[in-house]
Amino acid sequence: MDLEIGSTIGDYQVTGVLGAGGMGKVYKVRNVISDRVEALKVLLPDLVATPELADRFLREIKVLAMLNHPNIAQLHTAVRANNQLLMVMEFVEGETLDHRLRQGALPLPQALDCVAQVLSALDFAHKQGVVHRDIKPANMMLTPAGVVKLMDFGIAKATADNKLTMTGTTMGSVYYMSPEQIQGVATLDGRADIYSVGVTLYELVTGKRPFDGESQYSIMAAHLEKTPVPPIALDPRLPQALNDAILMAVSKDPNARFQTAGAFRNALIGVAGTIPTSPVPVPSTAPAPVAPVPAAVAPVAAAAALPPQPIASPSKSKRWLWMSIGGVAAAAAIVCAIEFAPWKPTHAAVPAAQTSEAQAQPSPAPPETATAPSTPPPDSGPAAVPTQAPPTATPVAPPPAAVPTQAPPTATPVAPPPSAVPAHAPPIATPVAPPPTAPAGPSRAQILQAREHFAKLQVRAGSIRDSLGNLKRTMQSQGMALNAKFTQPEGLMETYLRSAEQALNQSDLTAAKEYGDKAERQIEVLEKLLNL
Repeated sequence: MDLEIGSTIGDYQVTGVLGAGGMGKVYKVRNVISDRVEALKVLLPDLVATPELADRFLREIKVLAMLNHPNIAQLHTAVRANNQLLMVMEFVEGETLDHRLRQGALPLPQALDCVAQVLSALDFAHKQGVVHRDIKPANMMLTPAGVVKLMDFGIAKATADNKLTMTGTTMGSVYYMSPEQIQGVATLDGRADIYSVGVTLYELVTGKRPFDGESQYSIMAAHLEKTPVPPIALDPRLPQALNDAILMAVSKDPNARFQTAGAFRNALIGVAGTIPTSPVPVPSTAPAPVAPVPAAVAPVAAAAALPPQPIASPSKSKRWLWMSIGGVAAAAAIVCAIEFAPWKPTHAAVPAAQTSEAQAQPSPAPPETATAPSTPPPDSGPAAVPTQAPPTATPVAPPPAAVPTQAPPTATPVAPPPSAVPAHAPPIATPVAPPPTAPAGPSRAQILQAREHFAKLQVRAGSIRDSLGNLKRTMQSQGMALNAKFTQPEGLMETYLRSAEQALNQSDLTAAKEYGDKAERQIEVLEKLLNL
């Protein structure tokens, strides 16, 4: 049935075309009784006569009738008109995530929120025994309110239904298809959807698909054999926890993935909790760095006695420099007045000026400073005799005139003499590194290499299974059964493959290689028998 815009079918008037899928076409319609806008899905005209596809359309109606969830496009009703089955569904206004991706990767918080909503819908569907099997951005509608609706359960399959997939066909979209779907495994479960969600999330946060190629075959082979580039390598800003969650979801082994959609969703909620909701405020003006005091000013007692001040600009720093030099000049003038005045006191009475001169020279020269006071005037009396240097000034007393009686308390601290340095470093200064420990098990690269080899064996085994299945059906139609030369290596092949997979899951690479080699020998036998 191909409807025209403006035409009426039953109680629905067609107002537009929303899209077309593999089996049906979707129209935007208005119920002429309730005046509600809805979506009407009909089977494509050239498929009406195909019983299997008609059954699938009816099965989609029944699956949607089971699923009442806010993140799943709802089925309103199903009617027959003109001997045609019609599906009346909720009209979802917005754009698909596939359309949104044409603008590039989504902002990280929005991508996590969208996928968390999809996983909530899948968690509900899986608990009802329904596997979607066609998860992709084109089947996720984002409304203006930010709600995601999962759509198109056209190839969804209840876990108890074994009649849906046609023999020899692979269902799903090749870019997002799980390895077990590519291999045609009949007993799919919700972990196949989790793989497809992982691929979708990879694309949403990086803007690229994990696997691409020039043909469907090359893309499917990549799903089976290649390891995707870590998302964080494409965008280093991504959280490491998100990178690990995505790689876990797209693991080729279903047992290594998240086992439920709910577990995957909880992991993403944890990642979202670590992302700041708003940027960290940056101060408008940063404090100016404190410049070091010039070396020429550092020894001056007058400058050192002042508390440390932040240096706001070079002009202010120079002002302090000139003030310090002026202080030194004033102190020197006082010393000269005292030294040569007729009322000159003893050297012990002017410690401040001598202290400033002594600190201005790192290495005093005793011969020069001792000559002036060595011959005091004869009438100066006992008071003119210089006093002894205080015992705390230095272990070896230089001439009295060169040693100040007491260091000013506010002078710049002087580094301790070499004798103050401990004779040897404490034992904890050079900790001894612990001896290297042996690796706990095989490296990640070794495990990945083993899994890639196992995946290749599975691909070859899948071809053998298909050929043997066709051969069995042909012989059964003639009332015959397969010869033991086929069934015996087939049984051994399956046994060894299961054992190899179990060993891989336990990271026992030695056993995995042993069973893998045995399985490969049986595969080679069967390939020769089947001319593969």
